[in-house]
Amino acid sequence: MDAPVTAKAALLQALISGPGYGLDLIERVKAQTKGKLSLGQGSVYPALRELEREGLVESYEADPTPERGGRPRRYYKLNALGAKVAMEHREVALGLFAEVV
Repeated sequence: MDAPVTAKAALLQALISGPGYGLDLIERVKAQTKGKLSLGQGSVYPALRELEREGLVESYEADPTPERGGRPRRYYKLNALGAKVAMEHREVALGLFAEVV
């Protein structure tokens, strides 16, 4: 049996292209896998917090926006260590993404 693609692995790959917020990253993963992998909010936000605790990503709040009721959106970005880890696993992750059914 092939190794499953984890939310953390998928998010690291999605963050290679730049910072993003949860729903944006869900859409990136879906686009990168041509719809074969769809992450839910229930797995994405805990995975992002875990990646932050592991020292692979950093988060920051953007300016509040009226369409969010004046609440800021939290963005996540790879730091140097996270970028290194993501790039080291990129070939394996892309291979798994291609096999996702």
